[in-house]
Amino acid sequence: ERHDLEKRSAEDDDVEGITPEQIDALADQSMPLCMQQLHVALKRDHKLKHWGRQQYGLFLKAAGLTLEDQLRFFQTEFTKIMTPEQFSKEYAYNIRHRYGKEGKRTEYSPYGCFKLVMDMAPGPGEYHGCPYKHFDADHLAAVLSKTTLDAGQQTAVLSKAKERNYQIACQRHFEYAHPKEHGVVARLDGVGNHPNAYFKASRVYHQELTAAKDPEAAKKLLE
Repeated sequence: ERHDLEKRSAEDDDVEGITPEQIDALADQSMPLCMQQLHVALKRDHKLKHWGRQQYGLFLKAAGLTLEDQLRFFQTEFTKIMTPEQFSKEYAYNIRHRYGKEGKRTEYSPYGCFKLVMDMAPGPGEYHGCPYKHFDADHLAAVLSKTTLDAGQQTAVLSKAKERNYQIACQRHFEYAHPKEHGVVARLDGVGNHPNAYFKASRVYHQELTAAKDPEAAKKLLE
């Protein structure tokens, strides 16, 4: 029997930790482009190849998704094209391994931007790596056109990518997507160096923005 996850709003967010039900909303709101592309591919194809699963799975682990929730999240998508038995046999071990529960029981760290840029070039049918580095100009432009960035901002990001300043392109994207509003200024700590730093900085920004717009609603989230 297959079940879709009951979606939750990104606003119902305490920053520490993440649940499968929040991921769709947080992918749109707070994930860097590299992780958004993996999420879009997973939701569209109901599968990811090995390095895509590693990149996205380790990112989600570092974002606070528990082992049990990561198994549930990937199983929900993968079992749209395979049986639960196939998922358990072919993919569950790898997820448990990611959390240090199988094999040598090593704790694996999420990939930083340097590794994604230098070591993670995707092949056909793969979506891992860094979009600013690995997408051609037309593909990157098409992807950016679907974001909240206006035409001038998209051009500025594309320009940085063309100059091979891939991490600065990501930083610019973050700045444009998180403008000063209601006195809230996004902090750039680690943005452009690590996808999880981008994600956390975005979540903090949106939490502070929610509080600035509606202090009473923000208090309820913290109760």
